[in-house]
Amino acid sequence: MKNLMIVLSTLVAIALVSFKPANAQVDFNLLASTPSGSWQLREDTETDAKGRQTGSSIRTSMLEREVRDGKAYYWIEVAMDSYKISKKGKRKPQGDRAIIKTLIPESTLKADPANVLNNLRGFGVETIVQSGNEAPMRMGDTDGMMAGVMKAFNTEIEFDFESLGNESVTVPAGDFSAQKIRGQGSVSMKVMFKKINVESDNTSWLSTKVPFGTVKVDGTTTTNGKESRYESQLVEFGMNGAKSEITAEPKDMPEMPKLGDLFGG
Repeated sequence: MKNLMIVLSTLVAIALVSFKPANAQVDFNLLASTPSGSWQLREDTETDAKGRQTGSSIRTSMLEREVRDGKAYYWIEVAMDSYKISKKGKRKPQGDRAIIKTLIPESTLKADPANVLNNLRGFGVETIVQSGNEAPMRMGDTDGMMAGVMKAFNTEIEFDFESLGNESVTVPAGDFSAQKIRGQGSVSMKVMFKKINVESDNTSWLSTKVPFGTVKVDGTTTTNGKESRYESQLVEFGMNGAKSEITAEPKDMPEMPKLGDLFGG
């Protein structure tokens, strides 16, 4: 049951960030900058309306290419450690390490790079999730599940990206000449009879010298009128050596209950 709730929580989180930009004016070749075996490590920090801070270390890896039924896919893995940040800047671990490994169609990586950079999980045709020492769980037809989540939560999404030209940016990983991109939009959904409205305004800096491109992100998120600020900075990266942290054989996820029954959709 614990594993099932982890999966459901993951799907809710995905639903909140799964969007297709209505007007993507971004030209970025993700595959050219992200060969198999490459990886990046980012540090994310969020400050809520009361000034409380939380953070996470996020390692994103491009694993192996796989061909199924004549179509090409890539396994991409995201491993995240979350923590609280005290007023003195000290970090306290929060929760278990979360790992999400998902199989992304090559065509998606080529066709909609602006969206994929911001939402690696939402396009997977197969996803494996592991929390802490729990056994990894496999979800098939992730796209279909996402469609079900979106429908059950009555999700409405509007989002646009636009390119703002090139700009130099400095982060812990070094100095980069990057493409500056602004994203604005909103997501509304209904969970447990409660309406959730999220408005987002963010600026990203992308470099072709970095796996997955992302060098820095600054932005604000307003959830039901409460604003929080966040930033993400590249700490280090490598062009080879990435391996999956999920080593145990995943178990197939048990049949999902109807999301509409669970969440009132």
